[in-house]
Amino acid sequence: MATALINVLLAHNVYSAPIPPHNMTCFVQNVSDGCNDLRNCRTMSGIVYSCLLTVFACIWTAVHPDVPEPDDGIWSLASRVGLAVASLFLPEAILAFAWRQFLMSWRISKKCKMVGGWTPTHSYFVVMGGFFDSSKRRPVDPNDLQRYPGIIKNATITKKKILDRSKVDAFSKFIVVVQLLWFVTQYIGRWTRHLHRSQLETMTLAYAALSLFVYVLWWHKPVNVQLPIDVMPESPSVPPTSEIHVDQPSPKTELDADPISPMSKLEFLFIMAATGMIFGGIHCLAWSFPFPTRTEIVLWRVSAIYITVAPVFVVLGEGRNTVLRGFEFCSPWWTAPLILPVYVAARVILFVLTFTSLRSPPLNLYQTPSWLPFFAHFG
Repeated sequence: MATALINVLLAHNVYSAPIPPHNMTCFVQNVSDGCNDLRNCRTMSGIVYSCLLTVFACIWTAVHPDVPEPDDGIWSLASRVGLAVASLFLPEAILAFAWRQFLMSWRISKKCKMVGGWTPTHSYFVVMGGFFDSSKRRPVDPNDLQRYPGIIKNATITKKKILDRSKVDAFSKFIVVVQLLWFVTQYIGRWTRHLHRSQLETMTLAYAALSLFVYVLWWHKPVNVQLPIDVMPESPSVPPTSEIHVDQPSPKTELDADPISPMSKLEFLFIMAATGMIFGGIHCLAWSFPFPTRTEIVLWRVSAIYITVAPVFVVLGEGRNTVLRGFEFCSPWWTAPLILPVYVAARVILFVLTFTSLRSPPLNLYQTPSWLPFFAHFG
């Protein structure tokens, strides 16, 4: 329901510049005097509203939580909210997590390619704990799929049955992706026309860019599934009381070969470092933007540089005991604990500056490219 509401709001309000009626002056009060043609103008309230709604769409609709266990109860909602909060403060961690699940699902699909009816949705459902072993009271391990004929044997649990439990369909995802692409397009359009972009729009661009990658990686993953599908393991064909075969190992199958190993900690940190540099690098696009004071310029530049390079030092610190291609990380043990508090402070500073910088914007911030009104109801 929340996702559908966001889609409607995005489709009709986010990137269009409202044209106020002639008898209304409330919208004109926050429009610059240098913007004479209202058809090519936007308001400050419209800028803030569109950016905040876009960020909310990024941190809420882009989140694809795993399936909660039957006994989780209220914790399933807490998990969804927790992922949304993590998307707000650590979007690079969410992208790294999405890449980890994408890699595991790809390995499962490669392993089960000979199973009739198997799809990437099945693989993601395994990764997200969608198949639940009631006898062991735990989700099915990806390396034990051969023990569950209800999953493997011609994929008797169909893709349609899995998607029936998903709260969002592909079309809803497509709408949000189109709107995020539209935000990126209009930002680039303003840059090519040498129109000012606010710091708030730049921060929103960083969230939109990472969310697009998350959507691509999680495209086949069901969304907000509340109940898993119960499956039972295959009963052994030979009774365990038989003295002849009790110690004989079960015959190996194709699915037993090449066990699926999760992404290592170092690989996860490398993905976080790469995405963190992208996220911070986009904030650096506002390097030469006008700020009300010199102090705010310095704070923005220092904070943007810090959140760009800090993930690299975290990887070096956490991987100090890991040898990679003959190179041994030797950063001191205190590197990561020292970086994190400063990183949080830098993120808070950037968040505050995105709003304080709006108190004295340049004149052309309110102007829109001449081609933008033709796409006012795009999506």
